[in-house]
Amino acid sequence: MFRYAPYLPALLMDFCLGTLITNTSFFSSYLNLSSTFVGLLMATSAAFFVGFAIPFGRLSDRIGRTRILLTACLLISVISFALSFCQTGFQLILVFPCVGLSQALFWPTYEAWLTERKGGGSLIKRLMAFNLFWCVGMTIGPVISSYLQGESSSVLPFYCAGAGGLANWGIIWFCSRVKSRNSLTDDNIPYTIPPKSQHVFLNIARISNFASYFSLGVLRNLGPKLTREMGVAPKLFGNLMLLMGLVQMVTFSWFGSTRSTQLHYRIFPLIAIQLSAIIGFLGMWTFQNASFWIPSFGVIGLCAATTYFSSLYYSLHNQQERGDKSGWHEAILGCGVLLGPCIGGGLDDLAKNHQSPYLLCAVVIGACVLAEIVVWERSRRISGER
Repeated sequence: MFRYAPYLPALLMDFCLGTLITNTSFFSSYLNLSSTFVGLLMATSAAFFVGFAIPFGRLSDRIGRTRILLTACLLISVISFALSFCQTGFQLILVFPCVGLSQALFWPTYEAWLTERKGGGSLIKRLMAFNLFWCVGMTIGPVISSYLQGESSSVLPFYCAGAGGLANWGIIWFCSRVKSRNSLTDDNIPYTIPPKSQHVFLNIARISNFASYFSLGVLRNLGPKLTREMGVAPKLFGNLMLLMGLVQMVTFSWFGSTRSTQLHYRIFPLIAIQLSAIIGFLGMWTFQNASFWIPSFGVIGLCAATTYFSSLYYSLHNQQERGDKSGWHEAILGCGVLLGPCIGGGLDDLAKNHQSPYLLCAVVIGACVLAEIVVWERSRRISGER
C-alpha cells in the first residue's frame, strides 16, 4: 500500500485544482459575472502557470524537489481558504494568479521527483500510476464541487480544497524522508528510436496536447457557467465530467500495458483519436439537450488521455534534465488552458450562444491536426524515414 503513497500528491493537487476551478465558475454565476470575465480570470492563472513552469522546473533541478513541492502545497491551501472570503470579481482577480503559481511550482517538480524515486518499475509503469492518480483527483474535484452546489452560493468546496492542500503537504513530507535517486531503465519499447524521430514525435505530441487542453480549458473552466445558464443541472454536468474522467482512467490503464507500446512513436492512431474528438465537439455544438453529450464527453476523455500521455512520455523517455523537459510539457498545455477559456468566453458573449465555444474547440483541434501532419511530412522528406 505504501508504494503508492508517492502518487497521492498528484491526486490531491488535482482534486484541489478541479474543485477550485469548478466552484469558482459556479460562483461567478451567483456574482453575475460575464463569460468574458471568467475566461480572463482563468487566463490570469494559466498565464502565471505558463510563465513560471519552466523556470521552476529548472530551479528544482538545481536546489532539489522537496522544498518546492512543500511550498506549492501550502500555497494552494492558503488560496483555497482565501477564495471562500471573496465577494467581488476584483477580489477573485487578486487571488487567482496565485493558483497558477502553485501549479507551476508543483507539476514540473513533482513529475521529475516521481521519475527519480527508487523503485516503482519502468517509466511507463510510473506514468500509468501517476496518470491514474491525477485523473482521479481531477475527476472527483469537479464532481464534489457540483454536488455541493445549493440554491445559494456554496463555499464548502473551497474548504475541501484547503484541507486537501494541507494533507498533500504531510504526504510529501513523509515521502521525502526516504531520499533516493535512480536512473530509469526498461521502458518497454521493443525497438530503438532515432534521436531525430524522437524529437519529431515530441513536437507532434506537444501540439496535440495543446489542442486537448485548449478544449479541456473550455469544458472545465467555462463549462459549469455555460451549462448552468443553458438550464442544465449542476449534477448532470458533474456526471458528464465523471464520465470523461473514467474514460481517461481506463485509457491511462491501457497505456500502462505492454500492448500499448505498439502505438508509441506512431502518428496515425493519434490523428484518428483527435478526429473523433472533433466529431464529439461538433455534436455538443449541434445538440442542445445535454443528454446527447454523453458520447462526446467519452471521446474527448479518450483524446485528452492519449495526447497527455504521449506528450509526457516523450518528454521523459531517454531525456536528461527532466525538470526542464516536464516544465516545457506543462507550459505548453498551460498555454491551451490559458487561451481556451479566454477566447471561448469572449466568443460566448459575442455570439450570445452558450454552445459556440464547443465549435471553437473543434476548429482548434482540426487546425492542430493539420499542423501535426505538416510536421510529420516535413520530417519524412528531410530524413527519408517511414
